[in-house]
Amino acid sequence: MAVLERLTTAEIESAARKSRRRYLLTNSGWMVLVYAVLVIIALATFLPYLWMVMNSFKTEANFYKDPYGLIPRDWSLKSYLGAVGYGRMGVFVRNSFMYSSVVLMVQLFFNSLAAYAFARIEFRGRNVMFLMVLATMMLPGAVTLIPTYVLVYAVGMLDSFAGVVVPSFAGAFGIFLLRQFFLNIPTELEDAAHIDGAGFFRVYWQIIVPLAKPALITLGIFIVLSEWQSFIWPLVVLQDIDKYPITVGLALLRDRNQDFWPQILAGSVVGTVPLVLLFVLTQKYIIGGITLSGLKG
Repeated sequence: MAVLERLTTAEIESAARKSRRRYLLTNSGWMVLVYAVLVIIALATFLPYLWMVMNSFKTEANFYKDPYGLIPRDWSLKSYLGAVGYGRMGVFVRNSFMYSSVVLMVQLFFNSLAAYAFARIEFRGRNVMFLMVLATMMLPGAVTLIPTYVLVYAVGMLDSFAGVVVPSFAGAFGIFLLRQFFLNIPTELEDAAHIDGAGFFRVYWQIIVPLAKPALITLGIFIVLSEWQSFIWPLVVLQDIDKYPITVGLALLRDRNQDFWPQILAGSVVGTVPLVLLFVLTQKYIIGGITLSGLKG
């Protein structure tokens, strides 16, 4: 205190300015480094997609003359017309949209029901059953591929719409994510509803579901992405080309047009545009839904 009393106001202000300057210089250097690394990572991630989009507008001759260039010399829509016409990308995108839409609606309903039961309803063996559900997340998809195929074959759903979507009607990850969110909802709301005579399903439908909108949207995004990118299962269960999703359709287009890369790239662009639009429209819900879900319980 004696030292501070001997210092003049000007000296204190000078020392404070030097301290702020030193802090800004130190932290600005780190911030520049952090942003530089992030920019490099962003460019490395975005560059392949940019190359795919730009090269899809090239003619075949232009592509083979300059396959690594980003700017087409002669812009052409021939590749897109071929991908949608000869490659039937429109049909494959429609199939993927149908598969994803049905799985999205059914899985959100079943997953939220199971998550509500595990989070709010007391019954014997609840914790053991929940651990069994979580254990299925540890199994690789290749382990369950053959048993699932045998079951689908036994019930006569091979090469059908149901054979593609029914095995995806519930998911352990979705149940876990929604359960964590439901645990964070105050129980007083449900207690008041039960006092008014509401049953479990009415509480679930009129109270839990509206409050769980962020988590449901987040889970819905993950479900659509997973179903849209599914390749092995549709390839195994389907035989009719008209029922192929976009992933299998792109592989078929690749086999048919081994030398016409602009058309293959155009088909890839057509298949990824819906996912890009989905991310742009719903990106604010992804982090928010996961954050609100928490890790309670």
